[in-house]
Amino acid sequence: MEMLILEKNDEYIDMFYKLHEEVDELSCELIKHVTEKEETKLKIAGETLDVIQVCIGILDKLEKEGIEIAKEVEKHNMKLLKRGWRYKSVVYLTRV
Repeated sequence: MEMLILEKNDEYIDMFYKLHEEVDELSCELIKHVTEKEETKLKIAGETLDVIQVCIGILDKLEKEGIEIAKEVEKHNMKLLKRGWRYKSVVYLTRV
């Protein structure tokens, strides 16, 4: 799997609004699926990927500003494990 890192120079406030928009769209698709039993799984997948894409942009911006994302991912994983979460697989994130 490959996710693109888009060439954008958004400010954090722009990213906030875009993330909010995408999360709202995903929420609507999830509600439709639960309440209306509508066949929305492909739409759910698409909206989930939109949310992930915005988050990748945020992480990219943070990295450009000096944040070591790999180090933060490691800390995040350790936090989850300490809280008792178990994992079934791993997603590898690399820059090409």
